[in-house]
Order: sequence, then structure tokens, then C-alpha cells
Amino acid sequence: MPIRASHLPHYVERTVLQKLRATPGLPAVHLMPAGPKTLSKMVEKTWIAPLAGSPVRYRITPEGEAALKAEIPMPRSAQARAR
Repeated sequence: MPIRASHLPHYVERTVLQKLRATPGLPAVHLMPAGPKTLSKMVEKTWIAPLAGSPVRYRITPEGEAALKAEIPMPRSAQARAR
């Protein structure tokens, strides 16, 4: 299986983005199964940002919304079967 492109969120990242879309300002403990390393990578990618005045609460950014809406490419064999 090919490696997913870095601009596409993997399962845990998608879970975080979906939770933050539904409830902005969630604390890190409510974003499980994402750990501190995953959250810091998502901040680096500018998909999420800490809320002002609280380094442990996050919000989704416009870049995170775009990543969540990005189309996930299908393998060629799956595309052929879909026709």
C-alpha cells in the first residue's frame, strides 16, 4: 500500500479534525486517540491551533478544514472496479 501524502490526514488526525469541527476548544485529553506528538505535528501542519490563553485547548483552522475535505485518491484497481 502506498504511503499517504502528507497533506492528507490519517485516521487519528481525521478523528481530531472531526471532533474539533463539532466542538471547537476541546482540551487535548478529549482528542484521544491522538497523543502529544500527533497534536504537535498537526499544529506544525497548521491544521489545528491552540486557543489563545490555553496551550491545551485546540481549534480547527481553515487549513484543517481543507485537509478534512480533501479527496482521498483511490488505487487504480479500485477505480477500475467502480466503473
